[in-house]
Parts: sequence; structure tokens; C-alpha cells
Amino acid sequence: MSKYSTMEVWNKCYGNVEQVRDYAGRLMKKSACGNPHSSYHPTLDHIRPLSKGGSDVLDNIEICHRDTNVEKGDKFPAWKANGRRFHAVRVRGSRVAYKIIED
Repeated sequence: MSKYSTMEVWNKCYGNVEQVRDYAGRLMKKSACGNPHSSYHPTLDHIRPLSKGGSDVLDNIEICHRDTNVEKGDKFPAWKANGRRFHAVRVRGSRVAYKIIED
């Protein structure tokens, strides 16, 4: 659970853009924020999970499709989502910022 809302992070990352694809290629829609019954439901994911020492900061949060988030779960630093393999790397010079790289 994050102190940030999905809509807050969406607005920061994408502004008024109504639909985008997450890093695994799944379509998300801004209008589906907060609607877990939508097939386009975006969620917040901690790249380095809190359970693995991650921080609840924007530099460690990725907005992604509900299904991508479920597939990733608390896997770190490598995982598979939407049939593709990914891993996280820490941003140079930071202790809390991570980015996602496709293998």
C-alpha cells in the first residue's frame, strides 16, 4: 500500500493523456483509475517491494496494469510479466530510485 493515489501518480507521469501502455505492453486508461472491475485498471507497484526493503517514494513506484502488478508480485530484482522478462536496476547515485529494464 502506498501513500500515493493512482490518479496522483498518473497525473504526474502522464498528465491529461487518457490511455497508455505499461512497461509490459498492457493498455491502461485514466478513466479506469480506482475501478478494479475495469480490464484497463492501472495500479501502483513498488519496483523494489516494501517487503524487500523498498521505499514508498515516487522514484520506486511504477504505474502498471493490474495484471502486470499481480504477475510481478513481490519478485525482485527479476520477474516475468505478460510473457516478457524484466529486471530492476538502481538508478546511479540513488539509494531508493529504480528503473525497469526488459531483458
